[in-house]
Amino acid sequence: MSAPEQHPAISRIRAALQNVSFTSGTTAVSEEALNLFYRANATDTQANVLNLAKATPEQLHGLISACDAAPFGRGNQTVMDDTYRKALKLELAQFAMPFELSQTGILTKIQNDLVDPSVAIRRGIRAEPYKLNIYDKGSFFKAHKDTPRDTSMFGSLVIIFPTEHEGGNLLLTEGDEQWDFDAPTLLQQATAPSVAWVAFYSTVVHEVLPVISGARVTLTYNLYFKSVDNSSETACSPNSKFVAIQDSLRELVDEYEDGH
Repeated sequence: MSAPEQHPAISRIRAALQNVSFTSGTTAVSEEALNLFYRANATDTQANVLNLAKATPEQLHGLISACDAAPFGRGNQTVMDDTYRKALKLELAQFAMPFELSQTGILTKIQNDLVDPSVAIRRGIRAEPYKLNIYDKGSFFKAHKDTPRDTSMFGSLVIIFPTEHEGGNLLLTEGDEQWDFDAPTLLQQATAPSVAWVAFYSTVVHEVLPVISGARVTLTYNLYFKSVDNSSETACSPNSKFVAIQDSLRELVDEYEDGH
């Protein structure tokens, strides 16, 4: 039997006990869910369409042509500064997709991973779509924190669509810890049409590294706590940290009993 301090289950328990400020993954979706309908401008009555799982460079160029430069929040102001952020955006009124976040299981994962389990029973979360962003070759967003839109907003969710691109990794930093979310690699490894996603607290510093080639297309959601309703508590799935600790402890106990 392995020495307890060297057992892999101990490492998993230690990892689960750390305060994690983000959660991420990939989720399979239907190819139809990746259809993007957009208008070339606010007055255009004709909708263009492309599928983000198999968009050609020409189709992506058409999408890019329909976009405006993306500003960002600095204090209480919204500013444009392409030395700090070089990216494009479509407002919600300019596009539509059959992609349904509520049917992906992503919100359940966020609820279980980011919301304190003692609060999760009484307080659910909701996501509001914010903007579609496009980062083409050379685009980036330097390190920053998201500006909360409301006192109930606690974080952000970024959906990265499977358009062909290299670079554009999302770096997440909190304290001395840094994580590199490499969506292009994850999407290339997927065996079915999928989206990559990452959700994080508003306190997390994050940056989009420069896109080397292709176009990184993302849909951002603002994450909010629902109002607390103590009169109608509903059960939620077991917290993933609790499950990891429980399974690891069970493994240690089973090995101890087998060895004694």
